[in-house]
Amino acid sequence: MIASAHASAGGAAASSGLPQFEPSVFGSQIFWTVVSFFLLMLLLKKYVLPAIINILDSRASRIADDLQKAEQARKEGERLLTNYQGQLVAARQMAAQTLEEARQEAIRYREQALEDLNKDLGKKKAAALVEIEQAKNRAMEEVRIAAVELSMLVAEKLIVKSMNVEDANRMVQEAVKQLGQGGETRLH
Repeated sequence: MIASAHASAGGAAASSGLPQFEPSVFGSQIFWTVVSFFLLMLLLKKYVLPAIINILDSRASRIADDLQKAEQARKEGERLLTNYQGQLVAARQMAAQTLEEARQEAIRYREQALEDLNKDLGKKKAAALVEIEQAKNRAMEEVRIAAVELSMLVAEKLIVKSMNVEDANRMVQEAVKQLGQGGETRLH
């Protein structure tokens, strides 16, 4: 059955006009296929392959440029980072120095304020001592005047009257009373 199918297919191929299945033309088909293949390879090598190589070379060149730019950008970034870190350290040092200067200035200001306060308190103390001394002197003068007036009053009363001890004590008390009331004493 298979043999008869193959035989009928071979006969049909010959009668149908399909030369590729005709064994008598296989040699020329192989020749032209090889020639076509090499001709196609030659055309590809001459026209297509250089264009593909150019495209690949330009891509490789672009990639290499991009890599080089990326490397330069990385180096620039590292340089900027180093620069930034240096500036940051300098800024921290400057801030610490400014803080220390402000602290020293505050100490100087506090010491100056204390010195000024001590001077002011010294002046006020001296003025208060002078006032106290003046008040003491006035009080002593008033006591002396009062003692003199009292003595004169007592002496006047003693001279005017001859008296005993009881009368003298009574008169001294009256004189003290008069002086305490702020009354004017008159000599007789």
